[in-house]
Amino acid sequence: MGFVQISLDCPTCEEALKLARLGRQAGVHWLEAGTGLLLGSGLEGIRALRREFPDVPIIADTKTMDGGYPLSKWCGQAGADYAVIMSAAGEHVIRGAIRCREEFGTKVMVDTMYEPDQVGVCRRCEDLGVDYLVLHLGFEERAVEQHRSPLDYLEAVHAAVSIPIQVVGGLSIADSIRAFEIGAHSVAIGGPIVPGDAGPKMVDDLRQIVEAAERHPI
Repeated sequence: MGFVQISLDCPTCEEALKLARLGRQAGVHWLEAGTGLLLGSGLEGIRALRREFPDVPIIADTKTMDGGYPLSKWCGQAGADYAVIMSAAGEHVIRGAIRCREEFGTKVMVDTMYEPDQVGVCRRCEDLGVDYLVLHLGFEERAVEQHRSPLDYLEAVHAAVSIPIQVVGGLSIADSIRAFEIGAHSVAIGGPIVPGDAGPKMVDDLRQIVEAAERHPI
């Protein structure tokens, strides 16, 4: 089955925990300590999620451009299962994160945002040995280039690599369902669905995506 990740991009642990509880109520599988949470609360954002959700995978969206080894290590020690490296950081930073994984177990997600050659970059990342690829249409990108979708490269990348792929970037319910149909292993759900009303509608929207994820074998 596929997996649904909820993006917790709020600055305080209290806000993040509230959204995480609602996400788990909807059945989401993974929790993302978003960049906003990490900037607002530091590693304590990861620790707070791990204390309350000891058995749920946690992704630290560090968007690392330097220090792949130490930053991934600190996130892992705080309780994260994955740390996110930007593909634009280059081979040395990615290799540093992979070395951290080999020594401490923190897995490596690589975000390919802004890369002009998505297929080529994803193939190189697979050759390096990363665990997961993230096809990401950024906040400002999608606001300005409204004709674009985070699904634009999914079919081509899925045909080119054999490692798991996540899609993120303003996904709707319909986008998420389509992503699983094309071959995504996971979707990360943030705005506009999360935080949304931070209540019943958000839970219902997330539940629909979870149901779609669990219907599709990967």
